[in-house]
Amino acid sequence: MANSSDDEVHSSQYVDAESDLDGNFDTHEEETARGRKGVQHAQPSSSATYNADWLSDLIGHLWNPELRKAFKKLAWDILPRLLQEASPAWMHTVKMTRFVLGHSPPVITNVVSFRDNSHEEDLTVALECDVTWESKMDIELHIKPMPKQVPFVPDLITKVVSNAVMFTAGIEKLKIKGRVQVIFNPLIQRLPVIAAIKAGFIEQPEVVDFEVTVMGGPTLAGLIPSLKAWLIRFARDAIISHYVLPEQWCFRLDPKVQDVDVPDGMLEVTVVEARHIPKGDYLSDSDPYVSLWLRPSQKRRTSVQPEGKHATWNESFHLPVDIVTRQKLVVVLLDHDTIGSDDELGRLLVPIKDLPDGQEQDLWLDLQDPKEKIKQDQRKQQHDPVAQATKQYQQHQQRKSEQCRVHLKLRYRSMSKEEMRLIAKAQVEQDMNILYRHPKLRNIANQGVIDIQLDFVDRLVAAAWWRGPRKRLQVKCSFGSEHRCTLMKHGRRHSCRVDEALQLQVHHRHLAGEHQKDAIVIEVRERKWWRNDLEGRVVVSLEDLKQQGVMKHRAPLQNGKSQHGAVEASVNPAGFRYSC
Repeated sequence: MANSSDDEVHSSQYVDAESDLDGNFDTHEEETARGRKGVQHAQPSSSATYNADWLSDLIGHLWNPELRKAFKKLAWDILPRLLQEASPAWMHTVKMTRFVLGHSPPVITNVVSFRDNSHEEDLTVALECDVTWESKMDIELHIKPMPKQVPFVPDLITKVVSNAVMFTAGIEKLKIKGRVQVIFNPLIQRLPVIAAIKAGFIEQPEVVDFEVTVMGGPTLAGLIPSLKAWLIRFARDAIISHYVLPEQWCFRLDPKVQDVDVPDGMLEVTVVEARHIPKGDYLSDSDPYVSLWLRPSQKRRTSVQPEGKHATWNESFHLPVDIVTRQKLVVVLLDHDTIGSDDELGRLLVPIKDLPDGQEQDLWLDLQDPKEKIKQDQRKQQHDPVAQATKQYQQHQQRKSEQCRVHLKLRYRSMSKEEMRLIAKAQVEQDMNILYRHPKLRNIANQGVIDIQLDFVDRLVAAAWWRGPRKRLQVKCSFGSEHRCTLMKHGRRHSCRVDEALQLQVHHRHLAGEHQKDAIVIEVRERKWWRNDLEGRVVVSLEDLKQQGVMKHRAPLQNGKSQHGAVEASVNPAGFRYSC
């Protein structure tokens, strides 16, 4: 029998004694959730389908004023900030002035529960159901359609004009459909039996429809397609995508259980180039870059290329694949804007299940214009009698014109059981050297990423009078052997707005603390025809970054000619997925 000291054991293991009918005792086992980011298959012998009326009635009773008030408070806490951060370049400000959730609760149908016995060491009980929410939601936004800063235009004039053309947009009758999976994992042999509950959408839920109205006269009706395209992207990328498997909401019932993250495989992505890049702005060509991800919380991005219709990167990324049968690689081409959020030029999806294991695929893929998709959906909803003819004509025109395309090289490799065991062991023992010693697992050990958002540089030494009032500046961020540079920036004599994000990869040895002296170095240089002058540099210690998390501050420039200069930036250690 286990004595009282058995309760004081390591968080990843426990010893339990349970008597069976023969009087024997069963003592084991490791209390570890094996990174179950979604149950892929339900065996017919272990599944059951139920009438979901009682569950819909239960949610209807819970959809009381208190619950609606809680959701409303949560919306007011997070939506204003997210809306402003995601506002497109043509918006000066966007402010939410009204939020009504509505009295209609979600409807649950097609409930299926099953037990997954595919992993004897990690038994899982799961429940799946369809969720449809026809909300009577009413949201009101006040929008000022004017960029925050326009070159050569004083800020006061920009502010006056934006106030004069301000309009109000309404969002009503939102309808969402999706399938949700609730996972009870791991199951342990003592109360409460269920150690954690995890829930998420199996696939990206469909925003079936919502109404957008613009109050400000018929002249503003032309903004509705662009506004609706932006709202769909905002709902998909900023809110819903964070709850699509393998991303999920998790509630831990037993704090002793240690969660580990074991992928099904690794995807190597090489972004080679893009051709026939459209304009993101009316006045200039795009400054393109590519953002790609399998999970929204672990986005990767290429460098920003200067203006042009063609761009070449040849940059490679390694992405862990959690659910090979369900995950899709999302590739988004964006136009970098110095002021405001970046404009999306197009995106594509690549299902991982369509990639052969171990074989490199050299692909040229077309990007879909988000605005054109909105217009097609609107024609379908209006049952336009000439919609089919219009669509055929547009397809004919697209064949004649140059379609924006991106060149990718993709290679998916599945994990062996031995590799999965080593990944779990490395996380439980908090020793990433276990992965680094394995030649095929080193890329997993190098999953640390630092996101650096550079805002502006000011208090610089003024340029000579004969060189004019403007400076050409470039910011370089370095960490170890990794370095990235911003585009060339044109600032005034004493200041320059940068407004660009850079991403640096971090080696696992830095995360383990073997290189204590390594730091992120941010250098500001003035570009001249004959040389580059160092305005100054900022050094951010990795040890301080690990302790404080996201660091957003204004730091003085050192070791350069601008002794009183300063740079404002935020440094975020994102994506340390397999770090200790």
